[in-house]
Amino acid sequence: MNPENTIAVIGDLHGCINTLEKLYKTLSDHRDVGEVYCVGDLIDRGKFSKEVVEFCIQNSVKPVIGNHEDMLIKAMEKSDKLLSFLYKDSEHYYYNGGRETQYSYIQSRLFSNFKKFGEELKRTGHYDFIKGLPLKYTFKKVIISHAGIIEGGDDVSIIWNRDTPKKLDELQIFGHTPLKEIDHIKNYYANIDTGCVYKNKLTAVIVDTVKGTIEEIIQEKFDPEDIG
Repeated sequence: MNPENTIAVIGDLHGCINTLEKLYKTLSDHRDVGEVYCVGDLIDRGKFSKEVVEFCIQNSVKPVIGNHEDMLIKAMEKSDKLLSFLYKDSEHYYYNGGRETQYSYIQSRLFSNFKKFGEELKRTGHYDFIKGLPLKYTFKKVIISHAGIIEGGDDVSIIWNRDTPKKLDELQIFGHTPLKEIDHIKNYYANIDTGCVYKNKLTAVIVDTVKGTIEEIIQEKFDPEDIG
């Protein structure tokens, strides 16, 4: 394998820092791997969302935006508004795993502290990092996104859909829908979300971006400390 054409792509993280650190060490010891990417959903549900975001920043991991990051951005934008009826997006996010992310930043799960959470998120620079995440990364024969690219899809579907992706000239690598094992069809797609936060495992694939092939699968069993 040529390191210039070889990348690693990690599945959905959801605040599982201990499992991520173990998997990343294995990737770091892999002499053929160049840059490391992630299919998004860094945050929510698990205990250590703040630590996962910081880890990605410090180690130059390149995530795409996931639906949980999308929910967070919308929640923060709406929480800055004065009209109470606009808080529904904040509440939707909070009750879909966001309360654990809030706790990782300010050690409070009270929704009344949601604005304080937003202030801390921005103070750390994590909000700008999350807001700047791209929808996809495109290589010669590989596309990385959070959900698959579907017929008639748009910027919303590439984050949220759970349908079978359309056939492209590139190998699609995505997550979003948790599975017991990766779902990989050669020269078509690979769903690498193996439900770490649901007590399964975290998966990374070693990918040749010129050939559009998965050369190796590396997995780490979830660490119970990540969930609590």
